[in-house]
Amino acid sequence: MSRFASAILLLALLWMPLSAQPVPFDICAESTTWVRPSPEVQAKIWNDGRYKDVAGNAYYWTHDFLVSDPESASIPYHMANISGLWTARTNPGECRSVGKPRRSGYEWIEIWVLLHRVVQITHDANTYTITVEQTGKGFQSVYIPRLNPRAVLRFVTPDGKELEKWDESAPPDRIQQTVPPGTRIIGPNGEIIRK
Repeated sequence: MSRFASAILLLALLWMPLSAQPVPFDICAESTTWVRPSPEVQAKIWNDGRYKDVAGNAYYWTHDFLVSDPESASIPYHMANISGLWTARTNPGECRSVGKPRRSGYEWIEIWVLLHRVVQITHDANTYTITVEQTGKGFQSVYIPRLNPRAVLRFVTPDGKELEKWDESAPPDRIQQTVPPGTRIIGPNGEIIRK
């Protein structure tokens, strides 16, 4: 290896962080008293025709760490309904209300942390590690500056135990479409696609 290449390698190593770097975050909305509603109370939502097919087993109902689109109005509305946050006095949807700064999904990641509290967020390569403590009550709507176009979000306990992992290139609630053989599908340009 030439001296020049060695010098470049040494400089690169010196400038690279040796470990994950802390990331500032903004808590936009929170409650310290909210709890998920009982199934009897949540039945108000499950009985709505929009949600009857996912009643009781929807991702947003069964998980405590949710990722939202900061620019959408309808996604947070449905997330609040399905997760039970519709019962909260303060709602993460209020982060989009008049007077609040608009947040672009290209610049921010929005997470909803239910029944836990964010202690710290660090970033290494394309991975954010979100350290949380279980509280048993409450929620936080948190904005994180986006440092990568596609990120991996790891939710861990203070001792490092991974509770959940969200990879934006393959979100856990991505729709799995199955098409029976022989079905005729009309493509976006009017072409017929046979399965």
